[in-house]
Amino acid sequence: MTDPASLIESLKMTPHPEGGHFAETFRADDGSASLIFYLLKNDERSHWHRLTKNEILHFYDGDPMSVLLSPDGASIQEKTLGRDAIDNEPYHLILPKGTWFSMQSTGDWSLIGCTVSPAFSFDDFELAPKGWIPGQGHP
Repeated sequence: MTDPASLIESLKMTPHPEGGHFAETFRADDGSASLIFYLLKNDERSHWHRLTKNEILHFYDGDPMSVLLSPDGASIQEKTLGRDAIDNEPYHLILPKGTWFSMQSTGDWSLIGCTVSPAFSFDDFELAPKGWIPGQGHP
């Protein structure tokens, strides 16, 4: 059985500012796209954040990932990224630019991929203040 500590080591992952661990695995020379592995353990969460670019989340391994979305910064929708598309757990989820989102594993750990196009830059990343949730005014 795979454990998250082994994956973090094997994939050469490092802590991510939003929470969890990541490793960039692809960046197009022309800046058109980038791809990372992203892992959350059961005691971690991806805090509310948004990008100025479109992002696609891909499920890879572990338990399903709960994804909270807020396109308008006020209302919240919950999606579950997983391996059972028939049971409303899609294999991938498209996040339009500007969408606030937060994630948490529904079990022991979740491994996903995140594709950003054009390529990710921390200049395009906004992390909400600690404790902020949609509906509490603009962060």
